[in-house]
Amino acid sequence: MKRSDLVIAPSIFIACLALYIRTLAQGLLFGDSAEFQTIAYTMGLGHPTGYPVYVFLAKIFTYLPIGEIAYRVNLLSAVTASVTITFIYLIIRTLGPNPVSALFASLILALTPLFWKHAAIAEVYAISSACLVLILFALFRWKESKNSIWLFLAGMFGGLSLGIHATVALAAPAVLMYLTITGRSAGEKPGDRVKPALFGALVGLIIFLLFFYYLDHRNSPAGYYNTVALPSLSAWGMKSSDFNSPLKRLEFLFFPPQFKGQFLAVPFDEVIERSEEFVQNFAVLLVFSLIGILSFFIPFSRSPARSEEGWFLIAALVIFMIFAVTYDVHDFNVFYIPSILILVICAGCGVQRLVDMIGTLQKFRLPVITIAYIVCYWIAIGHLAGNVPNAWSDRMPPGLEEKDRYGFQFPQAYKLKAEMIVTKIEDDSIVFTDWDKVYDLYYVSHVLQGRTNMDFHQVNPQTGTYLLPDSMLAYIDANIDLRPIYFTKYPSSLAGVYKVIPAESGLFQILK
Repeated sequence: MKRSDLVIAPSIFIACLALYIRTLAQGLLFGDSAEFQTIAYTMGLGHPTGYPVYVFLAKIFTYLPIGEIAYRVNLLSAVTASVTITFIYLIIRTLGPNPVSALFASLILALTPLFWKHAAIAEVYAISSACLVLILFALFRWKESKNSIWLFLAGMFGGLSLGIHATVALAAPAVLMYLTITGRSAGEKPGDRVKPALFGALVGLIIFLLFFYYLDHRNSPAGYYNTVALPSLSAWGMKSSDFNSPLKRLEFLFFPPQFKGQFLAVPFDEVIERSEEFVQNFAVLLVFSLIGILSFFIPFSRSPARSEEGWFLIAALVIFMIFAVTYDVHDFNVFYIPSILILVICAGCGVQRLVDMIGTLQKFRLPVITIAYIVCYWIAIGHLAGNVPNAWSDRMPPGLEEKDRYGFQFPQAYKLKAEMIVTKIEDDSIVFTDWDKVYDLYYVSHVLQGRTNMDFHQVNPQTGTYLLPDSMLAYIDANIDLRPIYFTKYPSSLAGVYKVIPAESGLFQILK
């Protein structure tokens, strides 16, 4: 890296942060985002895989003296997304391309709607992206400096990633391959390079486990255990004895029964369909990335081949893409983000190779190179940059679905809807509702109003229906004489067992 990078990199961070803060969600959201906004404050574990490291980092942001708690947790995504883009620039510079080419790739990532969206809401994908690029940066800096502290840092970020988003760990096989095939000197064994990385991974893993055990012991009433898991154990064929130790609960979070059978479970025809859609959506990026990948193996002029980095990035890309296109969940597209990170790194190297080739035309070299950069920027970034004026004016990222747009257009809407329910029920109430509403209710009652004796539960998380599992029926039966119990939808499956009466704010109360 050069001195100029000490100016350009912070400038990238500041510019991206300004854009993301301008388009940041201002208030409470719904579903997973509302969960993160709540558990960051209450220090609870989230849905599988729990995200304990994320929770601790988000908790730090809740102390910032700006906006309300929900906004502060959203801000964590904006900051870590900006960190990601900054380190994309630094990674590309470490690989050799000049600042203009590195900036080219950074802008592509910054303006990609999928990445931009997750920089604007409380979610784990921005911070997991930052974790991944920090691993890559540390590996490439080790290759350049031969200082094993970089291997330690790469391993540590890998271990910590298990408490942020476990998909980062999918890069581990590619990392081990890279450590095996590169950086060898006389008498050096692959194990000499793997040991610092493994030690760092062990340190990161220990920190992750300490965070997990603290949150597990704390057992926040608003955590996933109480909100979903405990009342619904029988839905997954489990008993309370299967959930009665930290180790068993850790196993539940990392090998959740509700997600069994979803890995590598997409039919082949749909895999092809997903792959084709990805190629269509990122066609231009893929072209520049392919040129970049080829440049790793084919030296040109003063640009040396970097085959080790080439094989490493290819391996990581293949692993991430296989996971994304074969994971049977409705929001599978978010798992494209690690692949996009790899592709923009390759794209930065690709535009550099194109410009280098054009630069061999010695006559009118400078104007020709300038025109080449302008054309590359226009082809790859022009349509993305066109989203910026409207996004800035509307204060929301481009490409949002209608339900997502609602939370940006009406920042208080989800909070007001939850308040309409929470303010009308008793302090010790139990409410059963759908996943997209449960944490809005928790946020208003536990975070804003401090009424922490209320409990909110997702109805049958296995099926999403109001046909309740046996353990949930037992939970209701144990509390029916002690606490008011409500449903946000009519519980027809309980009508023959309990008396169901309408209550305020559209609720239904059940009585013996």
